Amino acid sequence: MTDEQLALLKASIDEVVQVETTDGDSHLAQILFVFDEGDTPDVFYLKVSPGPDGSFMPESGTGHSVLLSDIAAVYPYQPPPAVAEPT
Repeated sequence: MTDEQLALLKASIDEVVQVETTDGDSHLAQILFVFDEGDTPDVFYLKVSPGPDGSFMPESGTGHSVLLSDIAAVYPYQPPPAVAEPT
């Protein structure tokens, strides 16, 4: 993860970002807390999915704690393009 991506992660408390882990997993995450100190800096978040009304729905009732060293990249959330209704 770059310094810019770490800054994005820290600035995204209660926001949704795209997280890519070092093992190749990529998912949306609502960031709850970033701990960037000590021997095991980590982030705590909820995995989420976009709901039908544009809000985000948690994928489970539990959060995830991931070491910052296990995060390969963080990107701002980009909603998928709107699909035009047939006329």
